[in-house]
Amino acid sequence: MRGVEPRPGWRAFPWDASARPGGPFTASYLPAYQGHGRFDLAGESAGVLYLAELPEHALAEKLQDLRNRDLEAGDLEEGGHAYALSSVELGAGVFGGMADLCDPETVARLGVPPDDVAALSRETTQALAARLHAEGFSGFRWWSVFFGEWHNLVVFRDRLDGEPEWTEPELVDAGSDVLSETARQLGIRVRLR
Repeated sequence: MRGVEPRPGWRAFPWDASARPGGPFTASYLPAYQGHGRFDLAGESAGVLYLAELPEHALAEKLQDLRNRDLEAGDLEEGGHAYALSSVELGAGVFGGMADLCDPETVARLGVPPDDVAALSRETTQALAARLHAEGFSGFRWWSVFFGEWHNLVVFRDRLDGEPEWTEPELVDAGSDVLSETARQLGIRVRLR
């Protein structure tokens, strides 16, 4: 079965430059417990890593509540830490083992109802993730709830070959091209001074 073409995965997160890798306020941080997220492996210790294929999409995940509203300076931080962007290369092995749920042939071959991928019900989406995990996939790709052109990657952490290496975080500020494009896409008016 065809996997997903290797590409960087992106995260937007509140960054503390003094935090230890893997700790809160780092790109590699994952909470000790997952179970509330859309594709979390509820009850599993493995956990999932959510990534966006584009930095604008990763930032949109943090700013989505501001759609068609004004963005002010305080909106670019969380927990007292400014947002930053970082990317990670996961390697061809991880991508080769992913199910591309954006590909109609893959969806048909796996017998995945497209409604299940797009469902609001966490019970439905988490059951799909658990099924793909049990079938040995390293993760999967699916379209964003924002736009069909944006895609997400869900990576099952127990299928990674070691800890992924993240790029140096880049702070998001008023001069950020990624912020400008994200704001344009979401109809956010940037009011930073």
